Amino acid sequence: MRFKDYFNNDFETGENHYLPELKTRYYRCTKEQAIDAVLALVEEENAQMKDIVEQYNEYFFQGKDYTCIITITGTRIAETAIDIKVTTYKLIPRGLGKKIIERMYKYFDSKLPFKGVSLYKD
Repeated sequence: MRFKDYFNNDFETGENHYLPELKTRYYRCTKEQAIDAVLALVEEENAQMKDIVEQYNEYFFQGKDYTCIITITGTRIAETAIDIKVTTYKLIPRGLGKKIIERMYKYFDSKLPFKGVSLYKD
């Protein structure tokens, strides 16, 4: 993790992210199963769902110290990618956004059959 990341409030996952923990994760499930897992995560985090954009499969919710957007992409019939963007509310977050994303991915790993990380790199 870079030094400036300790002071960054925004963290986002991606296919080609420089941190291996923040690369897009793929699961062997349908898009509907991934949506159910996201809704269960929101409930478990005691977060409040703010908006659902069904056109882009984006779920925006607010937790105690952060806001989060989870994007679900059905890449194949039984394969789904989950990307997460977290914005924290701390003056000096000390990498809190990265820790939140790791916690969410750990939850998804326990609920959905894990397939791989960053499978479709350029």
